[in-house]
Order: sequence, then C-alpha cells, then structure tokens
Amino acid sequence: MALVYDIERDVRYKQGMEKGIERGIEKGLFEGKREGLLEGIELGLELKYGLAGLEIMNVVRAINSIDKLEEFKNLIKSSGSVDELEEFLGKSV
Repeated sequence: MALVYDIERDVRYKQGMEKGIERGIEKGLFEGKREGLLEGIELGLELKYGLAGLEIMNVVRAINSIDKLEEFKNLIKSSGSVDELEEFLGKSV
C-alpha cells in the first residue's frame, strides 16, 4: 500500500507559508511607500527647481531607505538651491 502525505497539512509547511506571506506583504508595503515618496520628491524638485532639480533624480532613486527619502523630501522644502540637495545626496549615497 502506498503512503500518501499531504504536505499542505503539515505544520511546518503552514508556518512557512504564513511567514512567506508576511514577508511579501512587508516588501509590498515598503516598495509602495518608496515609490510614493519618489513620486512626491520628483514633483517637489520639478516645481521648486525645474529641470535642474530633475537632473538629480537618478541619484535619489538609488536611495533605498524610507527614512533617508523622508529626510530628503523635507530638505527640499527648506533648501535654497540644488547644490544643498546634492550635498545631502553626496553624504547619503
């Protein structure tokens, strides 16, 4: 007689699936927040500095920290020039 084992009923399998789903949700939330921040930063740079501001977006996209992106977004509001922003990016990336 053949032994039939349903892996989907296994406790460890279920734990692994739950952990994988949690990680997927966390990653999705992170990426969504990151993309939203990048769009906001791009708009802020364009409105405040025009094309000169948009030229630094490639460097901004290299930032992979939500906290650094938030900090940069807030710096756009108080900065007086693109040079100030580039100085921040030089330290961050």
